[in-house]
Amino acid sequence: MGFRADIQGLRAIAVLMVIIHHLRPGALSGGFIGVDMFFVISGYLITAHLFREMRTTGTIKLATFWSRRIRRLLPLAFTVLLASTGLVLAFIPATEHGTMFKHIAAAGFYVENWALVADATDYSAAGQMATVVQHYWSLSVEEQFYLAWPLLILGAAFAAGKLFPRWGRRLGAGRHDVAGTGVHRLFLATIGAITVLSFAYGLWVTAASPQAAYFDTAGRAWQFAAGGLVALWCVNRGIGGIGGALLGWGGVATLLAGALLIPTETRFPGTMALVPVLGTAAVLAAAGTGRPGLRWFSHATWLSIRPVRRVGDVSYGAYLWHWPLIIVAPFVLHAEPKWYHEAGILALTLVLAWISKLLIEDPFRFGAVLRPVRNSLVFALAGMLVLAGVSWAGTAASAQSANLPRLAASDPCYGAGTLANPADCLPVASDFAPYPSAVAVSQQVRAPLFPGCETDTLQVGESSCRLGNTSNPKLRVAVVGDSHASAWLPALVEIANARDWELVTHIRSGCSPSLAALKGSEKLSGTAERLCTESVRALGPRLAADPDLDAVIVAAQGNKRSWVSSPGYEFTDPATEGFTSLWQSWIDAGKSVAVIHEVPRLGNTNVPTCVASNPGDPLACSVSRQKGMSIRQNLQKALDSDTAPKGIVRADLTDSICSQETCFAVVGSLITYYDQSHLSHDYSRSLAPMLARELDRDEAFALGR
Repeated sequence: MGFRADIQGLRAIAVLMVIIHHLRPGALSGGFIGVDMFFVISGYLITAHLFREMRTTGTIKLATFWSRRIRRLLPLAFTVLLASTGLVLAFIPATEHGTMFKHIAAAGFYVENWALVADATDYSAAGQMATVVQHYWSLSVEEQFYLAWPLLILGAAFAAGKLFPRWGRRLGAGRHDVAGTGVHRLFLATIGAITVLSFAYGLWVTAASPQAAYFDTAGRAWQFAAGGLVALWCVNRGIGGIGGALLGWGGVATLLAGALLIPTETRFPGTMALVPVLGTAAVLAAAGTGRPGLRWFSHATWLSIRPVRRVGDVSYGAYLWHWPLIIVAPFVLHAEPKWYHEAGILALTLVLAWISKLLIEDPFRFGAVLRPVRNSLVFALAGMLVLAGVSWAGTAASAQSANLPRLAASDPCYGAGTLANPADCLPVASDFAPYPSAVAVSQQVRAPLFPGCETDTLQVGESSCRLGNTSNPKLRVAVVGDSHASAWLPALVEIANARDWELVTHIRSGCSPSLAALKGSEKLSGTAERLCTESVRALGPRLAADPDLDAVIVAAQGNKRSWVSSPGYEFTDPATEGFTSLWQSWIDAGKSVAVIHEVPRLGNTNVPTCVASNPGDPLACSVSRQKGMSIRQNLQKALDSDTAPKGIVRADLTDSICSQETCFAVVGSLITYYDQSHLSHDYSRSLAPMLARELDRDEAFALGR
């Protein structure tokens, strides 16, 4: 099969698709399929290499194979990870360091895809910014492929030798291995089975958990296998002549059309992933179109011209360098990049890739230092340990950020007290530094004050806890809602402790408390939507029938969502009646019901990160009151609807987060949110007096004083 220059051209197309898509998704919405192209190419080349080795020697030398992969990939990968560490320390706000360093370590051990799977299935991590090494997920999948592929083939060879002795023949020293024609059958059977099983699994996991499926190795294995099948089919031939030219150009056209037309939000690797896989396979299969008469009609000729080949030669380095540059650019520029900045990032990416090839890739790949298998394996282990140590040190350093108090909690101008006492308190933009620091507040997303009180999106059953006076309470209150209800717990617990209430939590992440069925949530899988609907349908009657329960407090997020009527509940307007019918059922059962209005949003900005990026100007992270309240969609519409029950308590704390003109990121030395939309623990606690006054409009809550 020899060297194929057209594959370098195919790599050039793939990497440029990815980079342009990341720089400007609107210009090339489906450019992310370049990663799928790389997977098919890798499967083609590696399978061809392993097939030749086994057909020639009867076995695969694992250590030698892995050593080659280490020399080819790890020196530059480690270099970019260390450089990314420096970029994080130099430009990224300290609030993001913990997450960044965790992912740098994961990338160093080539498990970044699984770290992203964990984040994708963790609702609390849904709003975190992309890390500088997020693109290493595809390299992690490839390395896992390189690790597992020869093992799978050797395992299949061993099994075939036992089950089908006629496939084998004796090789030197009496070893029994598969060889000759049997090798081809073995590879086809093994890789064919992997293709079918992985494709079926990929379809299932993409439907069940689309955010996690994108990074799932098992769901991606069929793309490598498809390349392997092409390699086996083209062992001694490829499609030549006019047919080969048409097939090759058809493949190129398919890839370009996919990059231009596939929407960015398409679920991958579902059926749409067949577009880049089949397109790449077609180009690889059209290997024999170089006959003199067809030379300039062949796709291979144009993919092999010098400029295209040169980009393909540095495609690995370009892929590694482009993403860290994109992530740090806004922090370096202190603004979103313009088109000319994006052009500069592309040019700098190619320059760094070219320098890296000359100084790092080629010397380590072809030099003598790592040629001994032992040296390369030691290098890989040492590099991983160094990156783990650097990441640990960076994480520890960010966790030690100063948290020096600037304003006593007893001060009347502390936290929300600033807005409650505007005549006596300093302006919001005062000389007081935030306490806790932005770093400490940003870590609250993964450090709940009341662990075990919130049910995860994919958890079957309910995690609930009792807070306040649990022995002899004056008032028993159920707290119902999603993670935004959890954000109100610091304030509610303050009230409960002061008034001898008992709080019982019924909180599920991402689950709005509506009897209608949630459909098409951007952040929730189909399984999470189903569990949400089932849990609310069971909870409503249970709370209504509880004789010991006195009141219910509801809180939920403001993101716009879509609902439909669920079995047994036919609504004219599911978006509002799903809420109001639930509230009415509790009121009819004699419970007092309070709904806490949705909190304002300061855009889609991570508030602690914004504050850390603007230490001298916390007002830089503020928005107008009108914009802050524009997010109100779910509870607000239900409260304003004609079906809203009479007698319900509407607890609106907007005036304790916003002035008449502005919604703030820092109030009374407290950062208001720990991410984009959840009240920080300390600010929530400072809102307790204001929330108590809102609740006191109902006699049941007031009698609990």
